[in-house]
Parts: sequence; C-alpha cells; structure tokens
Amino acid sequence: MIADLVARLPRRWLYAVTAALGWLAWTLHVRRKVVLANLRLAFPGETEAWRRDVGRRTYRNLGRMAAEILLVPRMSRQELERILVYENFEAVEAGLARGKGVVACTAHFGNWELLQAATALRGTPISSISRHQARTGADSLLKRTRAGAGVEELVVKRGETLKAALRALKQGRVLGYVIDQNVSRRRAVFPTFFGVAAATSPTPAYFAIRNGAAVIFAVAAQEGDGRYRVVIEGPFEPEDTGDRDRDVLAFMQRLNDRLEHWVRRHPDQWYWLHRRWKTRPASED
Repeated sequence: MIADLVARLPRRWLYAVTAALGWLAWTLHVRRKVVLANLRLAFPGETEAWRRDVGRRTYRNLGRMAAEILLVPRMSRQELERILVYENFEAVEAGLARGKGVVACTAHFGNWELLQAATALRGTPISSISRHQARTGADSLLKRTRAGAGVEELVVKRGETLKAALRALKQGRVLGYVIDQNVSRRRAVFPTFFGVAAATSPTPAYFAIRNGAAVIFAVAAQEGDGRYRVVIEGPFEPEDTGDRDRDVLAFMQRLNDRLEHWVRRHPDQWYWLHRRWKTRPASED
C-alpha cells in the first residue's frame, strides 16, 4: 500500500514528501474555495492576502501532521513526551477520580491524532468513536497507529454511538470527542463559533448533566520549535437553571468559545477544509 511505503521513508524524506503534498493540494485548489470562504466568514476584517497566507500555512501544517501520524509507531514514549508538553494534566486525573468517566472535548486543531496517541501511551485509558468506512490504506494505517498506541477505537454503525460512548464512560475511560464537526439540524444545538451559529452535537453536555461525567477541553497547539503545547482546561461544570435546553446550549457555547480562542491564536492550525457552518438553524429558513 502507498501509505505503508511512505511511512517507511527516512524521517527527513517523509517530512519533505508530506510538505510537498500539502503544497500541491493548495496549488491544485483542493477545497481552496471552501477554505477561503470559511476564512472570510470567520475573519471578515482581515485582508484577502492574509487569508490566502493562512490557507497556505494550513495545508503545510496538514502535511506535517500526516508525517507525524505516520511516525507515531516508530516513536518511543520518551520521544513523544519530549514532543508534547502537557499543561494541567491534573484535570484529567481529577476527572477520572470521580469514577464516571471523562469526556475529552477536542477539535480538528493542531495534531489531534498525535494528541490521543501520546496521551494513551502515558497510560491513560482512551477510547475514540468512529464510523464504519470503506477500507483504504490511509484508514488502515490510522487504525494500526491508534491500536499500537493503546487507543481503544470503537467502530460503530449509525445509531450506536451513544451506547458505545456510555459503555466507555461507565468503564472509567477517557472518551475523545471532537466538537467542531457539523451535524444535522435534527441532532444539533446552535452555539456560535466566530459569531455565527454552528450546528454542534450536544452530547458532551448530556453526559455531564445526565451521567455526571467530567468534561474537559484539550488541544495540542504547535510550537515553533517542533513541539506541541498540550493545553487541558476544566473540568467544566454544567449550569442547573431548571431549563435543560438553555443549560445544554450554554455548556456547548463555553466549549466553542475555548476552541475559538485557540483558533484565533493559531488560525493556520485549524482544519478550514471542512464546511463547519453548513447546517443552518430553522430560524434562517
């Protein structure tokens, strides 16, 4: 498989190849319109030249991310600990001590795959949920990387996500949950992200309110020296105003605000290629 062959390249060559692929994707306009449209929506006050620069750097960072994911099986725990510098890991330990599991809310920011692999190698019991997909070389390599790091990947069919997540939490595990994925209107609440309503799954709020799970926010922000700063915030406590819908929305707004804060600090490290604001609330019909 091509992905396996690329993964065996010497490190210097691997970084060069993935950087070239990132540059090529930008040059060939692979989803460039989506990237620039998203940047215009999020940063209306910036110049088009600034947005194009952020777009180019986004593709370059995705190339670097691909190389790092391919290298994970060849990295020792000591090397991963050198690359990822953790802040406030005590929040994870405090959440696990509650005995009801931890929902680690993260996003398509920095290197989220490296984050979960490195954290699992620290001895943290991590589960992630994914859908059944067509088998590809890249997908198989990702699955092997996660398994090799000790990440429990729960592959589910439609309608099975909640059951699998609850089982992982009841076992006292950390459930990795991506909060910046667009969802259908039927399943969504609409906190704002960059001032625009963004269809967001309310699941982390329900786990906190109904099941008592600890909810934290975690991202791995790329530093200029080749390392990642792993920022962990929380646990976040849900409000209890007596209005469940209001409390759920407020909880997810708080998490979206934390993500927006980090995207504003490092705009080239977020995944601008996906249509985050695709689903619109009924009020805009």
